[in-house]
Amino acid sequence: MLRWQEFGQAWWAEARKKMKNAAVFLDPLACECLHWNGGAPSILDAGATCIKELSAFEAVPKNVKKGVFISSTAWHGTNYKILETLIRNSNLEYCVIITSAHLSVHHLFLWGSREGNESEVLQKIEEDVLEWMGNLNYTVEVFSYPLSTLHPTRETILIPSARLTEPLLTSDLGYLNEQLLLFSKVDAPTVRSINELTYANLPLESQVQVRQLVNNLNQLIQHINGKDDIFTVGPFSRILGTELDALTAAKTRRKTATNKVSVILVDRLLDLASATESSSDNLYDRLLHTLGRLHEYSNDVEINMTTEPQGDLTTAPGCLAPQMDWNEGLEMMDHLFHDSQEQAMEWFTTMLKDSLGDTNDLDKLGDLISHCNKNWDYIERFTHLYQIGYALWRTQENHKATRMNVLEGIRKSLIEAFDGESPSPLIQVLQLLKTRKDSNLSLDDILVLLVHIYSLAGEKREILFPLDLEDRLKSIIAEIFVNECDSLSNTLQDFVGVPVDEVRAHRAAQKIVEQLHCISGYRSHMKRYKNLYQRKNSAMPVECTSFLQQLVEDLFDPSLGDNPDLEHKSGGLKDLLKTGFSLFVNVRKPKPVDNPIVILYVCGGIRPDEVKLIRDLFRQKSPSHKVLIASSHFISAHDAIHHILKKTVSN
Repeated sequence: MLRWQEFGQAWWAEARKKMKNAAVFLDPLACECLHWNGGAPSILDAGATCIKELSAFEAVPKNVKKGVFISSTAWHGTNYKILETLIRNSNLEYCVIITSAHLSVHHLFLWGSREGNESEVLQKIEEDVLEWMGNLNYTVEVFSYPLSTLHPTRETILIPSARLTEPLLTSDLGYLNEQLLLFSKVDAPTVRSINELTYANLPLESQVQVRQLVNNLNQLIQHINGKDDIFTVGPFSRILGTELDALTAAKTRRKTATNKVSVILVDRLLDLASATESSSDNLYDRLLHTLGRLHEYSNDVEINMTTEPQGDLTTAPGCLAPQMDWNEGLEMMDHLFHDSQEQAMEWFTTMLKDSLGDTNDLDKLGDLISHCNKNWDYIERFTHLYQIGYALWRTQENHKATRMNVLEGIRKSLIEAFDGESPSPLIQVLQLLKTRKDSNLSLDDILVLLVHIYSLAGEKREILFPLDLEDRLKSIIAEIFVNECDSLSNTLQDFVGVPVDEVRAHRAAQKIVEQLHCISGYRSHMKRYKNLYQRKNSAMPVECTSFLQQLVEDLFDPSLGDNPDLEHKSGGLKDLLKTGFSLFVNVRKPKPVDNPIVILYVCGGIRPDEVKLIRDLFRQKSPSHKVLIASSHFISAHDAIHHILKKTVSN
């Protein structure tokens, strides 16, 4: 039986061996991984004296002689300067330096090459740290541990350090070409299309991100002794697949690996319509939309565990991540992800009732939670169940849940206008912008709807959204920027810039519409997956089918020949000979379902209800196949608007 969660747990166990009598410093993404792999108690149980953020605003306690420093990325730039500051201002005599980035990533930063002598990287970091400590006789240990994953369910894995490794839009090409012109040693040809992008076209920072992700994926595949066939859908995933295929460590692994694995890499930008739906098929997705995030980088939610609407400073927030009992914890997570909302609510209510034992007269969730409150023996024994129950109770009275229902109703109304007979959906959007306050909607809410309909429209954008309506759209958005500048969200204020004037406002509105055009055009090179909606006949409403659903259903369709949008990476001389031979003989190309294990990685984030969709489809189509659903992080509908509000690929 494949136990993916053991990958992260095993490496954190190795790291904890180094923490006795040490002050431990972690960056935010490493903290996020720790949160799902034992949490802070596991580090304190290992003998650590304290846990702090890897920050210039922190300090090593003067009486501590040992420090452990963990970075989710390469020791370079800002975090390396922070490391130097912390060590120089301390009395440390023993330092353990841990990075989740592969040493080849450091080599790329330091010397500009993908492969190199790993001992050179270790030696340089060791020498630097000894210098900062002020005594060459002190002790320094440097390790590259993949403390880069978290496992919300048995079939799901996230790699938080890959959050910024996401597909690029056509609007990013200007910046990329400028960088090529500035830093290329030879005359680099201009990149005119996203589909022409290669690894060499990316700026150094993006190359490092790609390099780190493919090394993380390789380490994960190595954990199960996997021999991988790589498939890609989308231009950015093609770059990832090419790099994973050519990775020296991956080539070495494939020589002796015995478990056949298919790795499917797909671009999130192929379908932002599914990412921006306001409905949820599972409770985890619903909780993510209605409760605040635990912190900026979190894939968990913050649960107010008090009776006060805003909480208080004396009570720590709750969360959904499993505690130390992983088998019981993952069973609860499975119900949050894979049951319907009604089934999951019923299951958790029953579990709470059974755990209390003396509540036969209580049937409502709120009454059960009230009965648990202040019962500290119970809370200590059933901590995870109690927190989940509290979260579910919170959603029943949450105003965000009501707003999500309103947005979902509007979204469905907009889709009805895709029937080819109704007026443009933009007419409804323009009216919404004028009356949004009556419905208690924000400008961010309307932008989410715009991302949804533009991604859905695809190549029919010009028909569905005429230029004159887009001009009115830009004018109204610019007017809102100027007239309501003080009430804009922080994200919009950062995007528009301050002080807000008419020039900045119109420029920002123009940029938003340009980005929406880029999103619509992202599937233009597709042959099979151009459309995410259809109307079978005039008597039927418009039906939407997500890209991921279409892709997974096609994997198991025996009548489908070679999928023109699913590219297979053929690496090595043997595969090249097969490819050449297939030109003369009718040889079937490999398919992902040829192998019993499938890893499906969505580059750019995934919705929790998409996890349920993929898992359910695999169990329905082929129960014998094992699927691992992977991405960098969980996204909510509002997360998608960053695609229209980012300024350049470097941001």
